[in-house]
Amino acid sequence: MRFNPDEYITVSERIEKFYARFPQGRIVTTIIEHSAETGFILMRAEVYREPDDSLPAATGHAYELRSAGHVQAGSYVEVCETSSVGRALALLGFEVRRGVASREEVIRGAKKQQAAAGSAPPAPAAPERPAAQPERAAPPERRAAAPEPAAGAIPAEKRASAPASGAPPDLDGQILQAAEELGYDAAKVRKWVNQKFEVTGGLGSLTPHDKREVLKIFTEQARSPQPRAARK
Repeated sequence: MRFNPDEYITVSERIEKFYARFPQGRIVTTIIEHSAETGFILMRAEVYREPDDSLPAATGHAYELRSAGHVQAGSYVEVCETSSVGRALALLGFEVRRGVASREEVIRGAKKQQAAAGSAPPAPAAPERPAAQPERAAPPERRAAAPEPAAGAIPAEKRASAPASGAPPDLDGQILQAAEELGYDAAKVRKWVNQKFEVTGGLGSLTPHDKREVLKIFTEQARSPQPRAARK
């Protein structure tokens, strides 16, 4: 059956219906868990029908990720709050046609499925070698998780060490330097990161832990022995 978002109710319509029926009611939202570093948030919405109600008539929960899409990148807290309110009102029985999900939720879900179906392979193709130098043809691919290093690359461990001053390392800079030594520019690194971690903002969407994982992959790739063409 073909997806039709018009068959689903919006959260704003549910809110309008609620206050029309319970003009003295109230909707209270609470942040249960939030990490500004990873961009994860979990919220709870409580719906009270009358001012003197001591317990909510219905509750709803929702979580959101800052890296989930373009809208979430700037408003993931607001998106999460709207979803929790919509589910609480749906559980109270307001405008449930095809289920408790709101139109906003099913549209976001459909976009995620479309993005996953149209995603490219998990690693970029190796850069082509000049036709005039067949003896330096690209080595056979050994692993799909990281780009192949270019010939003569400087070992990544020599340039990936943290500064002696004790200041936090510039992981983005180290990763881009490692990629450059391996023969890849920033655009290819961004594409590879988006595909591997299912994000849209490249290195800027990753946590420090994920960045260290990327740097480790590049470092291990640089340590792997590369076949060299015989010099004349």
